[in-house]
Amino acid sequence: MKKKLIIAFVFFTAIGVGLFYFLTMGDVGVQYNTAQVVSGSVGKYVEDLGRISSRTVRSYYGGGIHKVAKVTVGLGDAVKKGQLLIQYDTSIGLEIQKVEKQIEALEATYNDAQIGTDMESVSSARIEISKIRNQLALANKEKERMQVLFKSGAVSQVDLDQSLSAARDVQSSLSIAQNTYNKLAKGISENLRAKYEADIDVLLLSLEILEKNKENTHVYADADGIVTFIDTFVGDKPPIGKMILELHDPSEKIVFVEFMVEDAIDIRKGMSGELIDMNLGIYLDQLKVKQVYPKAFVALSELGVEENRQTVELTLPNTDLNLPFGLEVETRVMVEAPREALMIPIAAVFYQNSEGQVKVLEKGKLVERVIKTGVRTAGNIEVLEGLKEGEEVLVNYQED
Repeated sequence: MKKKLIIAFVFFTAIGVGLFYFLTMGDVGVQYNTAQVVSGSVGKYVEDLGRISSRTVRSYYGGGIHKVAKVTVGLGDAVKKGQLLIQYDTSIGLEIQKVEKQIEALEATYNDAQIGTDMESVSSARIEISKIRNQLALANKEKERMQVLFKSGAVSQVDLDQSLSAARDVQSSLSIAQNTYNKLAKGISENLRAKYEADIDVLLLSLEILEKNKENTHVYADADGIVTFIDTFVGDKPPIGKMILELHDPSEKIVFVEFMVEDAIDIRKGMSGELIDMNLGIYLDQLKVKQVYPKAFVALSELGVEENRQTVELTLPNTDLNLPFGLEVETRVMVEAPREALMIPIAAVFYQNSEGQVKVLEKGKLVERVIKTGVRTAGNIEVLEGLKEGEEVLVNYQED
């Protein structure tokens, strides 16, 4: 697992190149390595490894029943929503054809019994009613879901109204289809019509079950994206739960960072972030915190130590950047805005009685002084009280 890196980063504006060291001769035969107290701009950051991903990721898993008959895409292919990805080898297609033939036979039987009525048109109208009823069930389910989300404030009034309108439209279509069927079946006697409806409804139910099973034998893309993972082949029978294909939407690239919980606590939505990879020559600012995931989790560090971590999602400033999915990069979030501060090397500070102290060079002599410190950085520390800009503090002490 990723380990925690630095918690702060300093940009020095006073001298541009940061703290510098020089030798000062004190008493005879004694050299003091000192550093000058400098003023600069310091901002507090939390930093960890981030991973390039997408807000829209679709994963597809094996079913453990059928063999793969066809794989229509390859790694890196761009696909559209609804496009066929994988087809399994089954006999469902033949079973569907069998039921369709039984419906045709039923029409022929009732044509002979009911002269003057076009049973093919009657059957088509009845099949249409069955299809619309299924659509209505889905529309009502979606309407109920949107009503629950609206009450919790998760969706807008517009979204709710659209779902209500869709359900009304399907209900209206069902009424029209029912009227069409009644007109076509008007010449059929009541007893014959009841028997016909019972017979064809059984066949339509069988057809509906087969069509639903067929959906499980054809894997379609449910979003636009790029194929970033394939682990199956023709003739393969992937076990249940095994991921066999994955899609990422390249137009919605984001960065996921699993921060230590003690760092994530300081992060808020809208905070600025940066993405850095010196090896790849990548530096991007203007990242924004999109979301701090509310649930923490336990992960093992590289040393096998359990760590409490929390996922933070950041948006990228340009989704067209050629950053591959899965790439790990150093990412940091500014949790405290830059401010002017005095800085010295951490090596200059020692502690006595829980107080931070330094040795200051005054007229060639070293004088101990109590200081109050602030943010620690990569090798430097902020001085809140006790020193002035330009003073020199001892970093180490050596004799010739």
